[in-house]
Amino acid sequence: MGKLRIEKRGKVWQYRFEIAKIEGSRKAISKSGFKTKQEAINEGTAAMEKYNNYGNVFKPSEISVHDFFNLWLEEYCKINLKKTTYENYKKRIETHILPELGKYRLKSITPIALQEFINKMAKENFSRNTLTNIKGILNQSMDYAVMHGFILRSPMEKIRLPNARSETITPRSDPHIFIPENQIEAIFNRFPEKTSPHIPMMFAYKAGLRLGEAFAVFWDNIDFDNYTLTVSRQVQWNDQRKEWYFSNPKYDSFRTIDIDAELVALLKRELLNQKKTRLFYGPDYVRLYEDDSRTLNTEGKGKEIFLVNVRGDGSFISPRTMQHTSYIIHHRLGIKGFDFHSFRGTHATMLAEQDVPIKYLQTRLGHKNANVTMKYYIHVTDKTKDKGNQILNEIYEKHEIG
Repeated sequence: MGKLRIEKRGKVWQYRFEIAKIEGSRKAISKSGFKTKQEAINEGTAAMEKYNNYGNVFKPSEISVHDFFNLWLEEYCKINLKKTTYENYKKRIETHILPELGKYRLKSITPIALQEFINKMAKENFSRNTLTNIKGILNQSMDYAVMHGFILRSPMEKIRLPNARSETITPRSDPHIFIPENQIEAIFNRFPEKTSPHIPMMFAYKAGLRLGEAFAVFWDNIDFDNYTLTVSRQVQWNDQRKEWYFSNPKYDSFRTIDIDAELVALLKRELLNQKKTRLFYGPDYVRLYEDDSRTLNTEGKGKEIFLVNVRGDGSFISPRTMQHTSYIIHHRLGIKGFDFHSFRGTHATMLAEQDVPIKYLQTRLGHKNANVTMKYYIHVTDKTKDKGNQILNEIYEKHEIG
């Protein structure tokens, strides 16, 4: 049986595979004109399958989506992918894909069903990054299913992400939880100074930074004299290229915000520590760079950058460290509703309790408008209830009836 070959011809891709000899001469089937390599793989695989099974009735597997994904994770992902990538795929599959699709037979999953699944996640306002990751997982797994004979053709071939500006996309209604003082203390006792997530979590708790922003702070963003922090970028993961890159903050929310003396002191200690470890490691210290496409690298491409969140050897501490951190917070500390952005909600609520103007909070958090700040990040705590009740009683004491 001939091997499927994928080749680039000019600006397009071609598939090609050998077929049975005719009058002693080698023959092949080929087709060109595909815009992407993956399209050529999908079409070539289907064409080759059709050729090899001409006259036969293809019998797709009876395996369930649930069992197939378990097999794919163990037989392909665990062997071929990095441990962090495997764990990330496993988490997304168990959290998003299996609850919706796991009970069905793999052979019964249609393009329409998968498009509706993606559209539903978009309508629930999952981030573009999450949607892209889910689509990537489905693409890879369905290609594997075709390659290993579970199904004849990938149902993901024509699936598209909904337009990000679609009017049918509505925000998720669940606000992030408020973390009370005793739980904040438990979290930072478990992840104290000099542990990887400590400073990023402090950036969220004390300055209201988003996840990507907290892990993308450069030292020149800190003004030690004026006690300010400038938010000028976020760091994101490109799943196709398997690399971290920088982009503008969400909504282009560039901003300079005040930070408290305790956070400034922490950052001064960290800066001094990094200077010492840089000298200690010498030429073995990992240097970080940002190239013209804003990709983070260690190969010396572009300009050298100096991130706040690095390990002792200079290597980048990425947002993925929060996966393990959140697991510990959920299961060991028992704070079930926690996620990184809970710190933002807590930060906003603590300021709101002190009657900080909503416009100040909006600017500080980098929201597009004050309605977002009010709807998602202001929680009614016991303190605000007590203050409200006090004001209510004072109002009506002055206007007693009778």
